[in-house]
Order: sequence, then C-alpha cells, then structure tokens
Amino acid sequence: MMLTGLQMDGLVQAGAEKYWYILFLVIGTWIVYRFIRSYIRWSIRRRSMTLLSYIVICLLLFSIYFGISLLNGGLNDSFYYSFPLFLQSLAIFGVILICISGIKRWLFNR
Repeated sequence: MMLTGLQMDGLVQAGAEKYWYILFLVIGTWIVYRFIRSYIRWSIRRRSMTLLSYIVICLLLFSIYFGISLLNGGLNDSFYYSFPLFLQSLAIFGVILICISGIKRWLFNR
C-alpha cells in the first residue's frame, strides 16, 4: 500500500494536532490541579473533612461508574438513562451529609 504525498501530509498534520491536544490537556490538567490543591489546603485549614471526604467518595464513584459503563459496551442508551439517577443520588447523599453535620454542630455547640 503506497501513500501519496498528499496523504502523508495529512498524516503528519494529524500527528502534530494530536501533540497540540496533548499539550493543551496537560496544561489544563496542571491549572486544575493548582486550583484544587489550593482549595484542598484551604479546606484542611478550616477542618472541613466531611467536604473532602464527600469529594473523594464522589470521584471514586464516578470512576467506578464510568469504568463499569465502558466495560458494558461503552456510553450507550442505558448509560444516558442511568446517569441523571446517579447524579441525583450523589446530590441526596451530599444533602444528608450537610444535614448530619449541621445537627452535630448544633447539638455540640449548645
């Protein structure tokens, strides 16, 4: 199979664009990391371990959810139907944590 010069130029350009995308993703990840790192340090200083625990649990559950979805054939219709339910359950879990934390503070700070 022979590639013409025009096809080779297209492959070279596609490879160069791929490296630009990788560069932008790495820079974007670094910016997000710096933002989250400063937020986590601020949260630790304020001793909000409940919030940090909630964030870590949600990230773990997102990873598991997407992993299972990809093992079941990718992002298909069942994924799109179950994703809002998944997000709503995480939101309800967060509200429950907020209520429990508020009740604890109210009971112990009286």
